[in-house]
Amino acid sequence: MKTLKTLYLVRHGTVHNPNNVVYRRLPGYLLGDQGRREAAQASLFLAAEPIEVIWHSPLERAVETAEILNVHHHAPLVVEERIHEWDAGESEETVRARMADFFEDWRASDYRVSAMVSHRDPIRSLLFHLAGRPPAMDDLDQFPLLQASIYRVTQSESDALTIDHVFSPDVLPTVQGL
Repeated sequence: MKTLKTLYLVRHGTVHNPNNVVYRRLPGYLLGDQGRREAAQASLFLAAEPIEVIWHSPLERAVETAEILNVHHHAPLVVEERIHEWDAGESEETVRARMADFFEDWRASDYRVSAMVSHRDPIRSLLFHLAGRPPAMDDLDQFPLLQASIYRVTQSESDALTIDHVFSPDVLPTVQGL
């Protein structure tokens, strides 16, 4: 089957968070050194892909990751609210619906090869939706998504979708105090 379209689902890199704050949508949480290295590895992985646009969440960590991914492409970077981090009190159904809505708009677009930079839980919610599985958000073995990991969703000419985990960075964490 011939591939018609490809969308790369990219999780942002590791955030500098020495106090282990649950930051969800709080502003000011930027990539740390490790996160920038992870994003650079993801960028190298995607370097040969003819990416035409990169959508990203409005949060700084996603913006930074998108900018690093774009080093090899110089594609338009587009803020996309629907792929934002899961908000406190937001239901899984709401997250799944907004991610699915974004995905359907992507399918209807003229872009052949695209990327989106989002967050672990929204990406996993979309993957469960695309796979036709009930959400199992507490089961991290289903659709594992390490920092700066990438899933590829391809759409064939027959509209069939294929989901593949194609990349996880091999950056070792920085050890503090050594």
